Amino acid sequence: MPTIVKENKKTYRERNTDYDGLWKDLIEELFREFIEYFAHDLYPEIDLEKGANFLNLELFQFVIDSRKGRNYTDKLVKVLLKNGEEKYVFIHIEVQAIGEQVFAERMFKYFYRIYDKYNQPIYSIALLTDASHQHHKDSFHYSFYGTELTYAYNTYRFYGKDEEELKRSDNPFALAVLAGIYVSKNTGKTDKDNEKKFHFKQKLISLAFKKYSNRGTYLSALLYFIDYILQIPPEFQEKLYESLPIAQNEKEEGKIMGMEKLRDTPTFGRLFREIEEEATKRGMEKGMEKGMEKGIEKGMKEAERNFVKKLLERNYSDEEISELTGLELKKVNELRKSLEN
Repeated sequence: MPTIVKENKKTYRERNTDYDGLWKDLIEELFREFIEYFAHDLYPEIDLEKGANFLNLELFQFVIDSRKGRNYTDKLVKVLLKNGEEKYVFIHIEVQAIGEQVFAERMFKYFYRIYDKYNQPIYSIALLTDASHQHHKDSFHYSFYGTELTYAYNTYRFYGKDEEELKRSDNPFALAVLAGIYVSKNTGKTDKDNEKKFHFKQKLISLAFKKYSNRGTYLSALLYFIDYILQIPPEFQEKLYESLPIAQNEKEEGKIMGMEKLRDTPTFGRLFREIEEEATKRGMEKGMEKGMEKGIEKGMKEAERNFVKKLLERNYSDEEISELTGLELKKVNELRKSLEN
């Protein structure tokens, strides 16, 4: 039974943006797609039909406590291999932006703590999101008077990735990587760059709608991720909302209501508010219409009753009344009896 370890590290300095949490949520929500994209060699061996169980990571508390002043998210995920073996496999994921040697050493520390506890093969992968770390090595080396150790691990570097190729990919994580690349390149930029961020965000969201309009889970997870990781000022948010007719189409078709995750997002939360306002308005109109229908129906019944009463007073037979009013004979008989009582 393989187990997967994931760590997401806060790598950017933008205010009020939980990059750690955003990557964590996206990976958990689209775990199959994550493994397929970042660990394509391991992907065929995992029986993802059996699901994935994200576990507690208290065993890593010592490592976490040693890193003061930073926020971290660690995840341990248990999955089954297709061959049915009860063996454990671990994957360590870190979205990082720290010194090369410190990072490699910490990757090793995670390895030996996991290995010490489970004594099973470990698959480690590091997501290197920061452009300044494109030259990071993918190994840790220790040497002391003849005692040597080399620990190598898998890496995925955002820097240098072909952005056009990412746009063509069918895997939703390709768009997440595009967002991550943009953030890494533009961290610390001034407000003058908000126009540029707005246009990038607009194109990325439109691309997400184009690719995944029929894949609600993909679309919901990506829109949430993009909307928060690429935050823009309110005036640009308004502009973004108005420039997304495709989002309005989703609202009109009712698809957006299946994406509750987006309810509180800066851009798409407004869609939910408008839908709710429209639903309330329709409910009120329907109520008024129903009330009028009931009133008309009641008035017609009263007029019908009075007309039959006048005909009965003039000694018309039930058959004649039925022919004159179009009422069924049975209905005329019932009205006669009710008027006689």
